[in-house]
Amino acid sequence: MKLNETLYGFTVTREAAIDEIKATLYEAIHEKSGARLIFLDREDENKTFSITFKTLPEDSTGVFHIIEHSVLNGSEKYPVKEPFVELLKGSLNTFLNAMTFADKTMYPVASRNDKDFLNLVSVYLDAVFHPLMLTEPNIFYQEGWHYELDSRDGELKTSGVVLNEMRGAYSSPDEVSSYHIREMLYGNSCYRFESGGEPGAITDLTHEEFCRTHAKYYHPSNAEIFLDGSVKLGEVLPLIDEYLSEYERKEISFDIPSPVKPKETTREIEYEIAENESPENKTRLSVGYLTGRFDEQEKSVAISVLIDALTSSNESPLKKTVIDSGLCEDLLITTSDSMQDNMFFIDFRNVKDGKCDELYEFFNETVTELCKNGIDKDALEASLNSIEFKLREKDFGTFPIGVIYAMTVEDSTLYGGDAMQNLVYEKVLSSIREKLKGDYFEKLLYSLVIENEYKAKLRMTPSPTLGKRRSEEESARLAAIKAKMTDDEIEELVKFCEDLKAWQEREDTDEALAALPMLKLEDISPKIERIPHTVEKSEGVTTLHADVATSGITYLSLYYDSTDLSAEEIFNLRILMSLFEEVRTKKRSAIELQNLIKSNLGALGASAPHLTTRSGEVKLYSLISASFLDSKKEEAVSLIREMIYDSIFTDKEVARNIIRQMKIGSEESFSAMGHSIAFTRSSAQTNPEAAIAEYYSGYEAHLSTKRLDKSFDELADGLIKSLEALVEKIFVRERLTIVITGRKSDELTKTIVDMTPSGCACATATTPVLPLGRKREGILIPARAAFAGVGAYITDLGEDATGSIEVARSLLSYDFLWNKVRVQGGAYGVGLIARNENVGFYSYRDPSPKRSVGCFAESGEFLRDLAMSGVDITKFIIGAVGNIAPLLTPKLKGSLAARRYLRGVTDEETEKRLSEILATDSDALINISKILDKICESACPCIIAGRDILDACNLDSILEI
Repeated sequence: MKLNETLYGFTVTREAAIDEIKATLYEAIHEKSGARLIFLDREDENKTFSITFKTLPEDSTGVFHIIEHSVLNGSEKYPVKEPFVELLKGSLNTFLNAMTFADKTMYPVASRNDKDFLNLVSVYLDAVFHPLMLTEPNIFYQEGWHYELDSRDGELKTSGVVLNEMRGAYSSPDEVSSYHIREMLYGNSCYRFESGGEPGAITDLTHEEFCRTHAKYYHPSNAEIFLDGSVKLGEVLPLIDEYLSEYERKEISFDIPSPVKPKETTREIEYEIAENESPENKTRLSVGYLTGRFDEQEKSVAISVLIDALTSSNESPLKKTVIDSGLCEDLLITTSDSMQDNMFFIDFRNVKDGKCDELYEFFNETVTELCKNGIDKDALEASLNSIEFKLREKDFGTFPIGVIYAMTVEDSTLYGGDAMQNLVYEKVLSSIREKLKGDYFEKLLYSLVIENEYKAKLRMTPSPTLGKRRSEEESARLAAIKAKMTDDEIEELVKFCEDLKAWQEREDTDEALAALPMLKLEDISPKIERIPHTVEKSEGVTTLHADVATSGITYLSLYYDSTDLSAEEIFNLRILMSLFEEVRTKKRSAIELQNLIKSNLGALGASAPHLTTRSGEVKLYSLISASFLDSKKEEAVSLIREMIYDSIFTDKEVARNIIRQMKIGSEESFSAMGHSIAFTRSSAQTNPEAAIAEYYSGYEAHLSTKRLDKSFDELADGLIKSLEALVEKIFVRERLTIVITGRKSDELTKTIVDMTPSGCACATATTPVLPLGRKREGILIPARAAFAGVGAYITDLGEDATGSIEVARSLLSYDFLWNKVRVQGGAYGVGLIARNENVGFYSYRDPSPKRSVGCFAESGEFLRDLAMSGVDITKFIIGAVGNIAPLLTPKLKGSLAARRYLRGVTDEETEKRLSEILATDSDALINISKILDKICESACPCIIAGRDILDACNLDSILEI
């Protein structure tokens, strides 16, 4: 592309180099349709495409969220029921999703394979511009909402994928508080509405309004197209032009008004807690503040520095002062900077005796004192250094950086801003560093909190009866609606539900499926990406060096064999890992240590459990990991040594605060990540690896946290002794494996070995932790949506089955279970999990978990029938290949090499697994089907839900959180 050049309908209007990301930015306009194009030309085999529409909600019906789901349910060129799912089945994509934001809807895809990339672009373009949802109302009823009535005398209900998703989301107090704060702060703009859909408002949306909204917003003149990476423009631009050229340019202007001073600044609501939970000291206070416009980049970065310096840990000055006051148990600050006018809000959790006014006044006094006396410059500089390291590192895990860049660009261009604004940062960092010398940050804090007229407070009072009252009110409302129906209307609704189910069960025709572009097996490489590495041993310590280009950063991981820990020690290990960065050392205070880490390293942290299972042998590792510039090796080792061996655990209040926050977090995790907890709990019945996870962070850990919190004064001395004993036991040379990713350094290895004391090697080759024993269990939570998990321990998948189970996972997760549990059952998520020797099922935000467990049990039969039918499973094989070859950053490559080594998996075995996937046939699927039958016959489900759902599930016991 060249400036002023016209290429496939696009005229280039800008060309600019961006040194920070080693890219050339091109901006272009599609002359006929008015669509905007941004292309980041840079070396990256992972290519990204995204089309984004500015979508401003006018109510909280979630219309844009429902459209986002629905456009991917078939289009004119690809008239299958769910092209999105078909692509999940048979694509090598590294990203395939769609996202609804507060003011935009984004459709991004990414792939390393050129042919696959073009396929994804074609399907997504046809989906957004030619969706079948405009002529097929059942798509709206399935993805959005509909009335359900199975018989004349049945109970009237409401269901739908988005409705059930948002019911689950609004089980979180954080989601509820965010909604109310935004409603008060943005009283005159689209941001006061819930773009995802507020559950009580979703059922107000009609199919007619749904279609009108798509027509209003989904036009190329309201679209921004984004490309990133080593994209072949001569192939992708003609494809894009083909769609855009169908449209004439329109003058479309969706402006967002600047905020006005809030009319309502305080509000009080109830939030739901468990029916057995005491409401004492459970009040929550949320305070929201507007912070500035999207184009105030320097201010936005400075706010991030400020929040990190003041509240990133319990020892940070603002957070410490508030928690030490005893007025609340935790303080969290969340920023929202993907809007035209940004905000942050503070969540004070577990306010003592509901003293919200006293806490708010105390918080303001504390902020005023900080501004008056000055904020510690070392803390601010440390936070700035930490943020700068992350900006330069550009490590987003398996999330494609191209998708990150797309969102980053649109955080400015959506409002008419500069596409480069958030991609360049050198001048901003330099300017902020200069401002450290004066009182800039004190003035900024004072203006944000004390002088800010754009703020709102929300008091949330806990109620153990709110859920029951809401359920009763909803039942009464629906009963009243049914009572007003005539007999003919009831019959019509029953018939509607039958027809909807029949439509959902209808299979796509061969002709429709053939129209969808798919890869072929010959497009797949039979080789894995091998991570070059060496393994050496010195003084009894093994070092694995992953020879990966890391742009001058060293990633250091210290794995300590902790396999011989008891269940009690495993729980104490979690507390130990949480305390490492929160306690003082023999040399300095905790905050001094934290600032030193931020100033010198990219990161330093402790985590567990890192688990491996092979042939029934379960190993547990504790991990200390750090990232730093190659020039900072000495500082890194010194800080690691100090954190592990010089930490002092005798400050009981520090431990008490961490344990209270662990309890708050675990309580909320049941509603947020219930599927993971349920799967782990069910698996722990037979699987020692899952039992370790249970004692570390599952339901068993939650019970231990509650007991410790309740009796902390009695148990504190014993806890401190156990933590000190764990340090002496675990962090010794005989248990250590060193993993270095980046530039090889024998000096670094020797320094680490020399600093590590000798001790006793791990006493066992496999964990002594016993599984929990089989039991059909339910866990009672305050939520409308539910979760189910069924897991089992399979020590022998059978010869040549380890690869084939990945194909079965693709078949079941994106075909049988997707159709039965998500499409027909209304659950937001469902799937088969096959992780090492742990195999099973889960459902997520599921209104009918008992039904889903029944569907799990039918999976084996489905696989057998499919295998015997001779159906072509090529696309599922390709999808399985994509699943085992995720996008890896340099850091993740080192982690993967370490996991393979610790589990004893060679490159040859990994390649064999790939060959098993590629060779999967009917015999392999029948073998897997027998394993799934065995799981469902012997394993017991765990269901996490509210009382009404659990009572209907015929469980052996119902546990309380």
